[in-house]
Amino acid sequence: MAFRCVIVTPEQQAMDESVTQAIVPAWDGQIGILTGRAPLLLKLGTGPLRIDLPGGQRRTFKIDGGIAQMKDNRLTILTQDATPAEGIAPAK
Repeated sequence: MAFRCVIVTPEQQAMDESVTQAIVPAWDGQIGILTGRAPLLLKLGTGPLRIDLPGGQRRTFKIDGGIAQMKDNRLTILTQDATPAEGIAPAK
């Protein structure tokens, strides 16, 4: 079963899709979010945000702080930056 995930930065809405799971980098560690999660408000850290889509696809973003709210099967992430992993150049 899926829930809605919305990622918003000051410049754009980076994502608005149905997802099956999100692994979110909180300020004190990672937290997994699934459908039916109790309401949650958390402070975000910096790191990878993993989004699992229906059908087995996966999307990863590098996020930089902010807040996340899970309520009524809708995860809203407000962050300063959400860069898709495929847009990040590997370190040399």
